[in-house]
Amino acid sequence: MDFNAAEEEEFGFSRNYFLAKEMGSSGKKSARKLSDINVVDEQELREASANIEPKHQNDIADLINSYKSLYPKWFFDLR
Repeated sequence: MDFNAAEEEEFGFSRNYFLAKEMGSSGKKSARKLSDINVVDEQELREASANIEPKHQNDIADLINSYKSLYPKWFFDLR
């Protein structure tokens, strides 16, 4: 197989690939609509979020302290 034949084959493959994608997706439509989403009342959302118990507070605090202590090293390394 010479260079031109390989190039022709590659072009044919890419052309056929995109044609197949174009033809295959043209008939597909999503049945999902924005109007299908159940909208939650803002007050209800605020009440629900107020009842969420914080988790892993100690781990979060340790991470934040680690970030603060390592910031000068990061700054130096990145500079």
